[in-house]
Amino acid sequence: MESTVSVSKGVFLFPSTFKKPKNAKHKTNSLFEKQFKKEPWYKAYKKNWEAIETRIMDLHQKTYDVLLNDIVNYIKSFYGCNESLTLEGIIPSATLLTGVNQPDHVSQFEALIHKIRDEVTPHTAMVNSQDASTIKHLVENTVWQLINDHEILDASAIESEDETTPTKKLKKNQCTMTTLQNWYRSKYLNSSPKKKHTVSMRSLVIIIPDFESFNCNVLQDFVMIISSYLSSLPIVFVFGVATSVSALHKSFPYHVSSKLLIKVFHSHSSPVYMNQVLEDIFLNYTSPLHLSGKAFELLTDVFLFYDFSVTGLIQSIKYCMMEHYYCDNVKSLCCERSNIENAVFKLCAEDLEAIRQLPSFRPYLESQPFQTKISLFENDDFFKDVLCTELNRRHNYLQSFYLSVRVLAAFLKDLPKNVIGKTVREIYTKCVGEFICQSLTFKECMQLINFQSQVKLIDSIKGALKVIGTEFASSPTKKNTTKTAFDDNIGENFTKTVRIHLLTFLGQLQNASTEATILTQTADEAEYDMEVVPGNRYKLKEQLLRATRVDKVQSEFEMIRARFVSYLEEMFAEGLQPPFTQTFHEILFFSDVASVKKQIVGAPRGAVHTALSNPVQYLQCSCCHLASAESAADSLPDVCLAYKLHRECGKHINLYDWLQAFAAVLQPGDDEERDQDATIQIRFTRAVAELQFLGFIKSSKRKTDHVLRLTW
Repeated sequence: MESTVSVSKGVFLFPSTFKKPKNAKHKTNSLFEKQFKKEPWYKAYKKNWEAIETRIMDLHQKTYDVLLNDIVNYIKSFYGCNESLTLEGIIPSATLLTGVNQPDHVSQFEALIHKIRDEVTPHTAMVNSQDASTIKHLVENTVWQLINDHEILDASAIESEDETTPTKKLKKNQCTMTTLQNWYRSKYLNSSPKKKHTVSMRSLVIIIPDFESFNCNVLQDFVMIISSYLSSLPIVFVFGVATSVSALHKSFPYHVSSKLLIKVFHSHSSPVYMNQVLEDIFLNYTSPLHLSGKAFELLTDVFLFYDFSVTGLIQSIKYCMMEHYYCDNVKSLCCERSNIENAVFKLCAEDLEAIRQLPSFRPYLESQPFQTKISLFENDDFFKDVLCTELNRRHNYLQSFYLSVRVLAAFLKDLPKNVIGKTVREIYTKCVGEFICQSLTFKECMQLINFQSQVKLIDSIKGALKVIGTEFASSPTKKNTTKTAFDDNIGENFTKTVRIHLLTFLGQLQNASTEATILTQTADEAEYDMEVVPGNRYKLKEQLLRATRVDKVQSEFEMIRARFVSYLEEMFAEGLQPPFTQTFHEILFFSDVASVKKQIVGAPRGAVHTALSNPVQYLQCSCCHLASAESAADSLPDVCLAYKLHRECGKHINLYDWLQAFAAVLQPGDDEERDQDATIQIRFTRAVAELQFLGFIKSSKRKTDHVLRLTW
């Protein structure tokens, strides 16, 4: 059947032959950006997200640099310096274990292709499973990309191919291995001795990013074909395997796998990379937006239980950021610390009134003197000064809070049965939603720290000092803060205090003796204990209990450790105050989980049911308005009407009865007119085909004139 032939009517899309001019400008502003680009909230959102994207790209490059360099060096080690091939039909094959996060593979292989083209060879082909259903298609796509240096990652290059190349390119059906062999011989193995020394040989790299999705027989034949041409073509394979190397060995029999020289490269697993992205970019006091406990838990649950996609997690955080800023100029204060004062003084009277209505402002207002309360409501300039001061305090608080979270993670990561968590994101979720220091789990963790050995405790303190030195070495400059910003023991002062105390305890613990010291009683106390009061049984009982007690044994290390644990409890109680206790926390923290959950966690079944049973909710038209959810009208779309009628039937639906009910709603008049109207039958046939496409019904083999109901 041709691609444009269908049982029912449809719309078929054909690629346009229009070619963009070479000097055409691709910069186009969306309608959303044109409408809101002058709004303060949109400027703040765009600036903050561009900064986050830059940091993500830097982290992405840093993460994959080592892995990509190893793969490139492996490819360079073959067919170098125009030497003769000595592999004798064995194909060098780099196997990259990517993990199951399929959406993230695109960026990973994009970076790999760019690096190979820049450092090794421009002749690189990446073939996906959907483009290689047969061996013929696989060979054609591979050869065509290798010969034409096909730029997969640049769509504009595809559109302007005919304009940029003066020579006529081959058609797909002309691309065979013989054609590739002749092309490579004419390009790099020319018989002319002068050109032979001036033109260096280049390897041909074939990348298969989704190995598990390929047909095994097609890949086996492809490997055998490449092996037969290896004496004249320097080809290297790069396989992207999502599961394990055993999948590659199970797909190839011995006579095929013996033709591959496999070397395995391991990429970071999805949870590890997710933790790195969150800790380095979003769980940091320098981040402009911070997530509440429920919102953060929702996003991480979607990652861990659904797709393992770091790209999807970043886009979800971006949506939360859009929801936080959208049409609210107050959220323009959610910005870098250096821009707070400028953003505050751009607020209008309505924005200031909206800030006064925030729930966290009331406790702060009640704690102020009477005259200050009046000034906060009547004097906008005074309120702006207070707002600047409090927002700077919140940034200092964030520095102390994230420092405490990371220090707590350094002490808890190796504890047994740690219910709080072992990673920064798990501990952050707990700390941001409750008073963690008042929980039983926190007290149990402190007790476990109090039982740690000297070596282990010293290592934990060194880890905490490393966190302070690397993550919090650079603090905000005082020129960007108000005079009262550093009055409290938060922010930079808190960081310095913690560092000094940890260094002090570290020195004491390193020099502490672990030998036990027996605490004995003095002679006077012994004589006092031996005094017996006649007739006092209580005193006698107490003296007998004291006599049976074992003398307390405690070393110098244990005493210092007890003091250190006591300091940790005080420090965490001060630094891990949850955000909802802070004034104006609504400006910096996103907590509207309900609105985001509908968009991030999709419910397609419910959405389809709502669209078919009550289309007015999506179409927003008066003709589809129904008196009740069970009623039907002739103004409804045909598929909605057929869906409503099919819900009234049982498991097996008689098509004739269904058609009669459908026609009765459209034409409630004479039955003879309905039977003779072919338009109704056509509309009904199309509606049934659409319901079958959506998966609500299927044809029944038991009864030819019936369909089987599949859902509900």
